[in-house]
Amino acid sequence: MRNKYRSCGLDYDLIIEKFPDLNQYEETVNTYLDDEFFKDLEVMLENEDYAMAKDATKGLYILASELCLFPLYERLLEIYEDLEYELYKDVMAHYDDMMVTYEKIRGIFNA
Repeated sequence: MRNKYRSCGLDYDLIIEKFPDLNQYEETVNTYLDDEFFKDLEVMLENEDYAMAKDATKGLYILASELCLFPLYERLLEIYEDLEYELYKDVMAHYDDMMVTYEKIRGIFNA
C-alpha cells in the first residue's frame, strides 16, 4: 500500500495519520476524483470564463489539500495563480500538467 501511494507522490504516513481507515479514505478520494469540475475546467478555460474557472479551481485545490493529495494540490494552485494574476497565456499548459497528475493519481485509486 505504501508503494502504491508513493508511486504518485503521495505521503502514505501523513495520509494514514489523518485517515486511519484507508478504505473510507480511498472511497472519498474516488468521489472527489469523479468531480465534473476536473473536466469542465478545460471548457471554462477554453471559453475564457476565468471567473468560473477560478472558483472551480479553488474548490478543487482546497479539497486536494484536505485529502493530502499534494501533487494535485500544487498543480491546481498553479492554475489558480494564473487566474488570480491574469497570466492567461500559461493557464492551459498548467491545466495539461494538472491533468497528467490527476490521471496518475486516479490510476492508483481506480476511480
